[in-house]
Amino acid sequence: MNKLTHALAIATTSLGLLLVGLVDYWTGLEIRAFPLYFVPLIFAAWLLTPSTTAWFSGIATLIWVIANFAGGTEYSHAYIWIINFFTQGSAFLLVPMLVAALHQILARERSLARLDPLTGLANRRAFYSDSQKIVELCHRKSRPVSIAYIDLDNFKQANDQFGHDSGDRLLQTVAHTLTTTVRASDLCCRIGGDEFIILMPDTEKSDASIVLERLHTALLEEKTLRELSVTASIGAVSFDRARRDLDQMVIAADKIMYQVKTASKNRVHIESQAA
Repeated sequence: MNKLTHALAIATTSLGLLLVGLVDYWTGLEIRAFPLYFVPLIFAAWLLTPSTTAWFSGIATLIWVIANFAGGTEYSHAYIWIINFFTQGSAFLLVPMLVAALHQILARERSLARLDPLTGLANRRAFYSDSQKIVELCHRKSRPVSIAYIDLDNFKQANDQFGHDSGDRLLQTVAHTLTTTVRASDLCCRIGGDEFIILMPDTEKSDASIVLERLHTALLEEKTLRELSVTASIGAVSFDRARRDLDQMVIAADKIMYQVKTASKNRVHIESQAA
């Protein structure tokens, strides 16, 4: 959330609590308006941090007490005000905290639905969702796009020989190497099994070649891959203008990767294609 949105959320919650307090005062003793306080509090819980929401819960409790006192509420003993302050305040705190916890859970689930659970890279769904937007933008602006398809050589044999735990660690190592080697603007994805994709927006063949050769060298230097005798075949296509059809771009890179696998493995090959 940016600063403007944060400030608007705070202002809206504050105004909402004040309006509810006025309604609580105007409706008098016979109409129970206190449930209305939960509306701005739930709004705050959904948009703001738990600590800020807790602060607003205290403010809501204070406004509730003032509205009731000004409206003529009386109790048989003064200490009942203190008891009601804490009981009502507990309700004003508990409900928003439950909403905040629910919001965090939903946000985490949405995030996990877009991530590969083993490597932490974007999964297929996230890749196609995010890449399509990038490709369409580059197409409209007539900008180049490069896309690389990576397949690990001898991974199945290593997985069978050394066990799935070693295979999992190897995939995690590859993912870490990808994220630390490519540029921040590049989108990395584990497309499935031992195959990965990199989308490089606004990237011509010469620049893509530099990035991919650096990545290939980094993978060769990884101890985990050397111990398991696993290398990487990388095929890539550089389009002088992004196509509208992302699937066709991925298929083109996939074909070049298989040419590398068939010919010699363990190298980078990149081709150019005109729009």
